[in-house]
Amino acid sequence: MSSNCQFCGHAHLTPTTTRYIHQQGDELLIVEEVPCLRCDDCGEEYFDVSTLKKIEADHLALATHRKRPARTLEVAVETFSAL
Repeated sequence: MSSNCQFCGHAHLTPTTTRYIHQQGDELLIVEEVPCLRCDDCGEEYFDVSTLKKIEADHLALATHRKRPARTLEVAVETFSAL
């Protein structure tokens, strides 16, 4: 991965953690404390391929009921035109 932000070109990316939302079809998985690199200037986040593959595998395990989520949330959904 380049050491510069691909979005704004800034040269400083800082290791941190973030919340990641993964969608498969109509199902969402919210994963907290996901490691990433974040641009100090624009906030764009970069994830390791292995991290994303792990999230995808976990989401599949949850969708096929081989694993139970740590917790669930009720989420409101709106179309933009209804706002």
